[in-house]
Amino acid sequence: MGKEYNTWRDAKGPDVGDTTVDVKRLPSRVDNSTRPQFPPIYKQKGGACGQFTAVASIFTYEVNVLNGTVASTTATQFPADFSWNMCNAANSEQGSEAYHGWEVAKHIGIPTVQSYGRVEGDKDQIGLWANGYNIWREAMEYRVAGYRYTPVATVSQINEARGWLFDRNQTQAGKEPIGGLLALDGRMGELEKVTKTIPEGEHLAGDDLWTRWGPSGYGHGITCVGYDDKVGFDVNGDGKITNDIDRNGDGKVTLADWERGAFIVLNSWGKNWSKDGKIYLLYSAMVDPTWERGNYLGRIEVCRYLPQRTLKLKLSCNNRSALRVTIGIARDKDATKPEHEITPQVLNGWPLFSEGNNVGDAPLAGPGDDSPLELGIDLTPLLQKLGPDANGKGRLFLRVARSEKSEATGTLHSCAVRSYDDKGAFLRESTIDIKDGAFNSTPLTLEAILL
Repeated sequence: MGKEYNTWRDAKGPDVGDTTVDVKRLPSRVDNSTRPQFPPIYKQKGGACGQFTAVASIFTYEVNVLNGTVASTTATQFPADFSWNMCNAANSEQGSEAYHGWEVAKHIGIPTVQSYGRVEGDKDQIGLWANGYNIWREAMEYRVAGYRYTPVATVSQINEARGWLFDRNQTQAGKEPIGGLLALDGRMGELEKVTKTIPEGEHLAGDDLWTRWGPSGYGHGITCVGYDDKVGFDVNGDGKITNDIDRNGDGKVTLADWERGAFIVLNSWGKNWSKDGKIYLLYSAMVDPTWERGNYLGRIEVCRYLPQRTLKLKLSCNNRSALRVTIGIARDKDATKPEHEITPQVLNGWPLFSEGNNVGDAPLAGPGDDSPLELGIDLTPLLQKLGPDANGKGRLFLRVARSEKSEATGTLHSCAVRSYDDKGAFLRESTIDIKDGAFNSTPLTLEAILL
């Protein structure tokens, strides 16, 4: 992915350049996985690693930090496969990037495990979408406000990452520091070549350590939960562990030459993998030239959000990759066409109901499930386009169709607009009449006055 990972390219800050960070305030070790805001360690099924990193681990932790709660119950944990099933093409081996889950969390949100029912399902649940408006409505409340990938190729960038893990580089006098987490994409093939045991006499002797990324294989989402500056390994076999010797022979001493200092990495292969599901990764692995994607760290900012107007839909379609939904709004209640339109988004570049999605050629509810799916779509951003004096009133336009090249068929069974106050309390539901909800070669178009 290279530079495309840096989603905030115009941002300024210590994580994008070589800005000096005061390292004297940083402790030698930080492990945020021991905090009560961090959820239990899981063992993934299928290709869900990216979403275990993005959602089940990092998103859960950050929401609990934001809310002042702990990740001890299903009401304060968030599932991996709500977002994974949005982008795995209904294929159990399909992988995903961490940012795919963060895009889902930006546009749709993530429901709690308590509401959704599971962290990750078995193979019979691969590709199944959440069925029930209340699940989608709860998801709207828990969002990613923004995310960022930045390179970690210099000592100062390592120091900024350490500061983020310690206290987000925002020291507050009199308050306990609470650090953030970081997403990594490691290459995991031939791990036996890069996995070492810290020898006797060294700090944390007997623990496992990666000296670099695997020489081959596909990417794998993992979570950086902390660091330990004392961990080291004699990579070049000269009998010493150093950070001040030109180990690679390029005529200068850089991060690539370091043999001491490591991130604490948490994997999604279960708590019995390695030691307590965690392993150490040398800082110098971040400049491994053979795996550019592993040279970036991702982070997020989360927020609580309360929608004020939503669309509640119950519909079926025998091929959801062909489903097209467009929602429009006009200020004039007698308008004949919308002033603004949206296509419900899931992923950046993979809209939920438009060309180029990655939802899979399956019925809307999921593989083998032809039953109608009830879901919710947030209308609040669309209504805001009319301006503050519109007060959410106007005319709503809903178009449900199939792609032009498809033979898909479907039915809109019910449609309603639900309103909430600014504290999230339900106010009213306005049902939109449907005379014939079928759509095939002829699109289905509905219009309704919003009050």
